[in-house]
Amino acid sequence: MKRKLPLPYWLAIAGGFLLAVVLTIKRYLLLNYRLALKGAEPDQQFWDRLQEEFWINVVNYVLWGMLMPLVYHIVVRFKVYAPASAKERLAALAASLGMALLHESVSNVMYYLPMHLLGEKLFSFDILRIIINLYPVAMIDRLIEFWIIYAIFSAIDYQRKFRDQQIELAQVAGQLYGSQLNALRLQLQPHFLFNTLNTISSLMEFDTKGAQKIVSKLGNLLRGVLDKDKRNFIPLREELAFIKSYLDIEQVRFNDRLELRYNIDEQALDALVPSLILQPLVENAIKHGFAHKTGNGLIEVAAFRQGDQVNLQIRDDGEGSNYDTDQLLSLGIGLKNVQDRLNLLYPQMSRLEIVTSPGKGFEVNITIPYKRQEG
Repeated sequence: MKRKLPLPYWLAIAGGFLLAVVLTIKRYLLLNYRLALKGAEPDQQFWDRLQEEFWINVVNYVLWGMLMPLVYHIVVRFKVYAPASAKERLAALAASLGMALLHESVSNVMYYLPMHLLGEKLFSFDILRIIINLYPVAMIDRLIEFWIIYAIFSAIDYQRKFRDQQIELAQVAGQLYGSQLNALRLQLQPHFLFNTLNTISSLMEFDTKGAQKIVSKLGNLLRGVLDKDKRNFIPLREELAFIKSYLDIEQVRFNDRLELRYNIDEQALDALVPSLILQPLVENAIKHGFAHKTGNGLIEVAAFRQGDQVNLQIRDDGEGSNYDTDQLLSLGIGLKNVQDRLNLLYPQMSRLEIVTSPGKGFEVNITIPYKRQEG
């Protein structure tokens, strides 16, 4: 695949001309300073010498700009840094010698031909002999210039590859996150709908109003899921509304044996959180902390802001567990899903903590950066 040049072609040529101007000004200041130390003034020889150096610099650096596609092709084709092979490095060295020879030959033609045609400096065998004698020194200069340009283009090429890889990784991460979220929704819908429909069916026989209430809650719940189909982040208030509908249905399903408590800091309500991040934790609290109890049970949902962070908590008063955090994450699909999503969305910036022990209930704490929806 043909690679795009690291900078516009015209800019490379214009940059070469600008560099020639800068170097000529530097040379002028240096020569003028030396004359000032001797108490002398610039004469015609001074200006002729400066003019000659200016045009030599223009030809030299503008030509490098004109040869930029060839230089960049060598950069892309031949590597000298790891993991380049010895063959590739030798090929790059040979290419640099060829480029230096080509540049020096073409630059001599570009400089001396106009001078000869304008009558400023007629070409002769003496000039040819001077050019040939200066070739070894000139080749060293051209090689140094080539490898400087090579290093600059290599850095640009490496930075471009790194940027493309970061974009690709971000796209893959986004696709992975979307897949995880869709998988979570698919996991939620059949399982939850089956239990809810059973509850509605049983209530229809003796509590029509209760059944209607559940149908209304279920409609709100499904509407929320469908509305979030393309939203990975939602305000916490929307996530809590979803969780409340979910828990209200479960509360009816368990004949009001389930007590619900909400401890919500209003300053946290506008915080953006991953969609459905709390649902697996609430489901675990019901399935493992309450469903097997014969008496009443408690589930508490808390959220509060601490500076530039938001803390989310789901706690139950169930049986608890004697497993440590690593074991619980390896055993529970829901917990592992939550942790993986947090690591994906907030690398090194989120925390998931589990506090539990036998007979002491189960508590999950999530800490994420505080971000609000813009606009």
